[in-house]
Amino acid sequence: MTSREKIILAVTGVVAVAGLWIALAGNGPVAPKDPAGPSAADEAAKAGSMMAAIKDAALTPAELAMVAAIDAPWPRQAFYDRPFAGQEAAKPVTRPHYSGYVELGTGRLAVVDGLEYQVGDTLESGGYKVASITPDMVVLESLGNGQRIEIPYEGRDALHQ
Repeated sequence: MTSREKIILAVTGVVAVAGLWIALAGNGPVAPKDPAGPSAADEAAKAGSMMAAIKDAALTPAELAMVAAIDAPWPRQAFYDRPFAGQEAAKPVTRPHYSGYVELGTGRLAVVDGLEYQVGDTLESGGYKVASITPDMVVLESLGNGQRIEIPYEGRDALHQ
């Protein structure tokens, strides 16, 4: 056994003994807690005194607005997952990549972002469905607003054309 292994074993042993000592010795007797806990009136009084102390402090207008927001009722759902009125749905951050084309009889497949799709399929990334497939491009249609985007072929043989 090398000296390095001996040191590792010694440190592991010391840590194990210290862990057992702490676990078995504990922190001494602990005073039992009141099972009923603090009353609602006590908690409300504490909260009221805290809010009064905050309002009495010299706060900036931004801090005052935050304090006012604490007292304001929260909406039922904190996150708004739909576009606001008059705004379009968010556009995808990355444009899909059309990297492969397969034609089998009358069927056509497009390889978009590494996955195969037929006309009418919805992309895994969501938001678009395949409208048409040609060897040179695939046309995607937005599920949100019907807008069409053309994705040119980016496969290896596209460099040689």
